[in-house]
Amino acid sequence: MISKVVAIVVTYNRKELLIECLRALLEQSIELVEILVIDNNSTDGTEKFLEMDGILREKSINYIKLSSNIGGAGGFYEGLKRVKDKEYNWVWLMDDDTIPQKNALKELLDANEVINDNTEEKVSFLASSVYGENGEVMNVPEIDNRAAANGYLYWYKFLKNGIVSIKKATFVSILISGDAIKRVGLPCKEYFIWGDDSEYTERMVRYAGNAYMVGNSIVTHKRKNPRNLNILNEDNFVRLEMYHYMFRNQLINTIYYNGKCAGVRKILVDIRTIIRGMKKKSRLKIAKQIIYGDFQGIIQYKKFHKCITKEVKN
Repeated sequence: MISKVVAIVVTYNRKELLIECLRALLEQSIELVEILVIDNNSTDGTEKFLEMDGILREKSINYIKLSSNIGGAGGFYEGLKRVKDKEYNWVWLMDDDTIPQKNALKELLDANEVINDNTEEKVSFLASSVYGENGEVMNVPEIDNRAAANGYLYWYKFLKNGIVSIKKATFVSILISGDAIKRVGLPCKEYFIWGDDSEYTERMVRYAGNAYMVGNSIVTHKRKNPRNLNILNEDNFVRLEMYHYMFRNQLINTIYYNGKCAGVRKILVDIRTIIRGMKKKSRLKIAKQIIYGDFQGIIQYKKFHKCITKEVKN
C-alpha cells in the first residue's frame, strides 16, 4: 500500500528556519501529499517572506495564519484538527526549526514495514533521531520499560534494525498513524507550551499502540540553545518567565499517567529544585515559576483530565 503522508509544521517568528524546513520537506525522497504550515500569528513578516521566496506557490504547501499566538500546543492542535478526517495514512509533526535529512521520512516508513513484518502489533507513532547543529543529542525519547510476557524488558527487540521501543517523545519529527489519531483524538491546546507533546505521545502508546525511535531517520534541531530544559541553567529571561507552564504541565501529566502519589513525589522534587536555586541570582524568579506552576497544576488538573479523557475513543 502506498503511504499518503501529510506534514504539519508549526511556526512563530522564525521565517528563515521555516524556509529551510519547508525546502527539506519538499526534497524528501518520498513525496508528501500536503505540507500544512500553521503560523502562530508571526509578527516578523513570515507570510510576506514566504510569498517573496515563491515557496507558497508549491502545490503541496498549505499556509494557515492564526489570529493569535496560541503556543506550540495550540498550533499542533489546529493542524491535527484540520487533517484528522482526511484520508492520510500518516501525519508527520515538527517545529519550524526541524531540518530533516532527505531520507528521514522514508526511514520512518521503512521501520514501520520491519515492525509489521515481524509482529502483529499496531504502531501508534515513530520518532526520528534528533541532533543539534554540532551533533549534540537532543529531544531524546523516553525508553519504554514495559516487560514482555516472560518478564524481561523488550525495548530492544528491534535494535538490530536500529529501532528502539519508546514511551513518549517530543513533536520534533514524529510520524503518527492516522488510525492512532482517530483513536486518541487531538492534543490539549490548553498546555500552550512544554508538555503537550509528552502527554499526547504517552496517550498514543497507552491507547493506540506501541511507538518506536528510528535510528536511521535523522533530523537536525536548530534550536539556539541545544541544552535540555532546566530552570536552574536558564539564562534567557524571556524563557525563564515561561517555565511555570513546564512545571504545571509536568505535574498534570505525572498525576494523570502515574497517580497522585507520583504527583506528590514530583512536588517534593520541585521543592528541592527551589532550594538548589537559592544560589542563583534569579532565585526569586525560579521559586516563583516553580511554585506558581505546581499550584496551577493542582487547581487546573480536573480541566486537563477532562480534556484528555474526552478525546480518547472507547
